[in-house]
Amino acid sequence: MKPLFIFIASAIILSALAAAFPDVLLNPGPLMKGHQALKRDCLSCHRPFNGAASVQCISCHRQNVIGIRNVAGSLISSDPPKTPFHGGLSANSCVDCHTDHKGLDAAKTVKTFRHELLSESLQKNCIECHRNKKPEDDLHKSAQANCSECHSTTAWKPASFDHSRYFTLDSDHKASCKTCHTDPGNYKKYTCYNCHEHTPANMAAVHREEGIYNYQNCMKCHRDGKKEGGESGGEDGD
Repeated sequence: MKPLFIFIASAIILSALAAAFPDVLLNPGPLMKGHQALKRDCLSCHRPFNGAASVQCISCHRQNVIGIRNVAGSLISSDPPKTPFHGGLSANSCVDCHTDHKGLDAAKTVKTFRHELLSESLQKNCIECHRNKKPEDDLHKSAQANCSECHSTTAWKPASFDHSRYFTLDSDHKASCKTCHTDPGNYKKYTCYNCHEHTPANMAAVHREEGIYNYQNCMKCHRDGKKEGGESGGEDGD
């Protein structure tokens, strides 16, 4: 009986201590800097025996202003300004991306972001969140808002493709992508005939007069759309 009594008494004492000082006995690690005021108030974020709950998060963090205002209501200054995409997330998804007890550095508390947590409308409208990410090169100036034709959500790596390496989109060639690339999703194929009043037969005759028989790849010689091909274009990509 004595060992059992000791065990029960110890369990009661430990339970009482855990209830009185959970931040000491149950704390798996220090809270991030912004949550230091809550380090002795575990129930601000946790439900008994159920862990952290997203509903507790939104009691302090209003979803539609996250990234714009802090919990005190003051404006957050950032350049470029942050996108308030949290308003398009489920109210029950906070813990899918965020955790804590990883140290003072807030960056260590963020898990890998998953686009499937976004609302369906946001998943289809990339520019709504990435409006400050769109490059200002000639290619993207003419591109429409359908980012998914070139980018995926599995990893955000801004495209390093240089369109000018193949053809310069100058003031005379500000056409939409689909004008030249008529096969959706296959940008290796293109045509110049949707704008230029040439026919394949006429082009064959003109080029053969010059002794040119491999003329199907217009951009090999006409990198900038000029009538005469540059030497640099003719030397590359046989």
